[in-house]
Amino acid sequence: MSTWICDGCGLEHPESPEPPPRDGCVFDRGEVSIEERGDLGPHGQRWVTHEELAAQPHETVHRDHGRGVHSFRREPRFAIGHWSFLVRTPRGNLLWDPPAYLDEQVLGLVRELGGVAVIATSHPHMFAAQVAWSHEFGRVPVLVNADDEEWVPRPDPVIEYWKEHAEPLPGLELIQVGGHMRGSSIARTSDGTLLVGDSISGVPKHPAWVSFTRNFPKLVPLSPAVVRRIVDRLDAWEYDRLYTLGGDGIDRDAKQVVHRAAESHIRWASGEFDHLT
Repeated sequence: MSTWICDGCGLEHPESPEPPPRDGCVFDRGEVSIEERGDLGPHGQRWVTHEELAAQPHETVHRDHGRGVHSFRREPRFAIGHWSFLVRTPRGNLLWDPPAYLDEQVLGLVRELGGVAVIATSHPHMFAAQVAWSHEFGRVPVLVNADDEEWVPRPDPVIEYWKEHAEPLPGLELIQVGGHMRGSSIARTSDGTLLVGDSISGVPKHPAWVSFTRNFPKLVPLSPAVVRRIVDRLDAWEYDRLYTLGGDGIDRDAKQVVHRAAESHIRWASGEFDHLT
């Protein structure tokens, strides 16, 4: 029995003697409906196992952002190739947007940083190997937003569902903002660092700017109303730093940057400047 991983999105699927069919990925459901929920575009040419991934030449790149926040990613990249985050707290560590692979190097790094007490994701595209990581660290809870339950590829008793707001560790909060997907969420540390997944996206070559995307592969923007909702939702909390799953970061004045970018997005997308185009 093997755990099968889609090489396009990196999500692990249930154990079975043989790999699923080519179109068996939870994100490959044939023709995508107009609302494009979960759409990753064409992906997943084959299935791989954790053992195969471990045997491939690679390394784990690690970054220390200070204030207890670490990130790491496989190089060369596999599947979506996102950065995973480990937040260290006195009551245990959060693994946020877990990797799609496990091997002795990445496990050794995480153990050296104090292990894992709870796992959570920003949205279903980041489920990756969440169950395998949980099992590796004593079957710790895996928190999944209830609005995204339909996308869980590998059901398991370790998965716990939540909505709106959760505090998996003292002072560490999960905040549902929606937008990119219905259950899209952000993690906030006790001292004001946001881990935003794809709910807020970085902008290449513009380190003091962010964007708001409904469908990232196709670069479809969020509507002005939803951008306003996300920013207003986050206004209930103070924050000064922000890190995306793509590795972009704002190391200071993040709240001001988010507001400035949101106002520009809303004004342009609302047609205020159509006379200039």
